Amino acid sequence: MKLFLYNLILILLTPIFGFRIFYKSLYDKDYRSNFLQRFGISKQTYNFASDKKIIWFHAVSLGEVIGSQNIIKILTNEANIILTVTTPTGLRKAKELYKDHDIHISYAAWDFYLFVLNFINKNQPDLIIIFETEVWPSMINIAFSKDIPVIMSNGRMSEESYNSYKRFSFFTEEAFRKLTLVLAQSSSHESRFKDLGVKSQSLKVSGSVKYDLEPLKSVESPHIQTFINNKFVLASSTHSGEDEIILKAFIEVSRYMPTLKLVIVPRHPDRAEEISKIAAKKNISACIESKDININSSIMIIDSIGKTSLLYENAAAAFVGGSLVKRGGHNIIEPAFLECPIIIGPYMFNFESIAEEFLKTGSCRSVYDYKSLAKEFINILDDKKSTLSMTQSATMLISKNSGASAQQLSAIIHELNGVNK
Repeated sequence: MKLFLYNLILILLTPIFGFRIFYKSLYDKDYRSNFLQRFGISKQTYNFASDKKIIWFHAVSLGEVIGSQNIIKILTNEANIILTVTTPTGLRKAKELYKDHDIHISYAAWDFYLFVLNFINKNQPDLIIIFETEVWPSMINIAFSKDIPVIMSNGRMSEESYNSYKRFSFFTEEAFRKLTLVLAQSSSHESRFKDLGVKSQSLKVSGSVKYDLEPLKSVESPHIQTFINNKFVLASSTHSGEDEIILKAFIEVSRYMPTLKLVIVPRHPDRAEEISKIAAKKNISACIESKDININSSIMIIDSIGKTSLLYENAAAAFVGGSLVKRGGHNIIEPAFLECPIIIGPYMFNFESIAEEFLKTGSCRSVYDYKSLAKEFINILDDKKSTLSMTQSATMLISKNSGASAQQLSAIIHELNGVNK
């Protein structure tokens, strides 16, 4: 009855979802060309190796696609992989990462029973892996009815997500209870999963695989390199509402160091023009990467993906976005790996345990408004000894927490080997 009601609600919402995707498809060719995949319909025919089992691996967006790459690449030796995503940025990054691997990539179907059933019946997965958080009642109930194990890899349950799932526990509790295995990032995440319905015997704390990720090699860009030959600070993965704060902080820092540059990398590259207009209103000269780069500009805005490693390697300091607004933050391990001093805001709930460790060990700095952000930029630029201590602490922290990928892979392969093909 609960699953029926859940799907009835989805039916009622389908026109809204459909219109949203149709609207996005007008501006994004990936949405347009893959529209039917959201309904569990695909023109693709996969040629699977007959001697290998099939894993359906779901990574919702860009961060999850990047975070899961170590596990997926090793699993290709063990099984046929179907990788599904939910966002265009996730799809593009997946195609880039796995262009030399035999991995089938598509959008995930909405969690309507018939859509998911069609996808599962067509592809016949032997095992389903969900990376980090996504819990979909139809997917999990169908898998359970077909004796397909469902594993949550790198399981993360922030307090905000926990509260959301708790509000809808009438629909989700049964799905949590039917999960075969949850490989939680920390004991706090484990506790929340248990309270949401996951069985104790299905829970295991294995750490975060993100500590094992080496930064992706940056795409070479002579234009960017010319601009960053000057000393600069970086604001990466920024969201709407943060750019105003960052620009106000930069104005403050510029009074102290007039020749300093700022590079902004919005989480969604299509926001570059919007940021440029905000800068213009504040009388700050800004250029956009895809257009003519003016080295005399104070700010450069990056409107492509794949450049962050180059920027982290060269930046005097980096603010990691999604943390001054309630988006939950983004990965701070990449800049730490590249020995870039890190600043974050107060809203890091998607990286809760990682952020807590970094702050506790003095491996990053925390700010809450433009004045505190400006102050920390200046402190980092001024105090080289303290800054070196911070980056060294971050390097030690990464080393201490590495190894989660091997633990999770061992558990996944053990479960896969127990499946009768």
